[in-house]
Amino acid sequence: MLAYIDESGFPHPNDDTKNPVLAAICIPKDEIRQLMQKMYNIKMDIFGRYDVELKAVNVIKPKSLTRNFNNKLFAERVVKEIIDGTLNLAIFAVVMDQITTPLPNHPETFPNHYRFLLQRINGYSYSKNRKCIISFDSQDEGNDMIISNKMKNYLFRSNEGKQCSSIVESAFFVSSKVEEGIQLADLCAGIIRKYNEHCLDNVESNEFSVWLQQLYSIINKRTCNVSSPNGNKQLHGIYKIPSYLLI
Repeated sequence: MLAYIDESGFPHPNDDTKNPVLAAICIPKDEIRQLMQKMYNIKMDIFGRYDVELKAVNVIKPKSLTRNFNNKLFAERVVKEIIDGTLNLAIFAVVMDQITTPLPNHPETFPNHYRFLLQRINGYSYSKNRKCIISFDSQDEGNDMIISNKMKNYLFRSNEGKQCSSIVESAFFVSSKVEEGIQLADLCAGIIRKYNEHCLDNVESNEFSVWLQQLYSIINKRTCNVSSPNGNKQLHGIYKIPSYLLI
């Protein structure tokens, strides 16, 4: 199984994102080919070419409903035909609140939002009796190395991480420009973030929020509760993390 991980927004005071999201999309390896074929067909149908990068920041916005209709169609077809149409695909996410002070930067500590997401991926992989390879959106060599080292410290040194036995310990880093799995994770993270920002807390309903609810309802169907690494509790597939647990 492969788990593609990407984020929408970032938990930092300088980021104006109200609800940053870290999301993962899990796909059995024997369904990858079918998924990629669907993505290829959608891009060719809408744009007449394949080298189009799907980014939530470009398609999940109000202008897609009034001017950029291809972006609206693109997002809808990917969500309905790929996310809803891939048999054993699963989505997990950690939703955060905007913070006012920077997170502690411990060189050996895997940030809690990454840790909680990894636990959910592990629980799902374990339930399917499969090992899971983690694939992150590549930033740069230095940042990728930091994430890789922190993940290995978590899996090898902490008691909790050692119990994540369904995670392959070596992470991979790929470019979203060439890897559709990361593009799908980016889209899911963007929809979940926008849903939390525009559809909750009694926000006034409008055409954009109604569209977001439609997309989110499909994503929400593809998540599930899983067991924690030690098996003593159930973890929500899409988890709104309390601010105090971020630090």
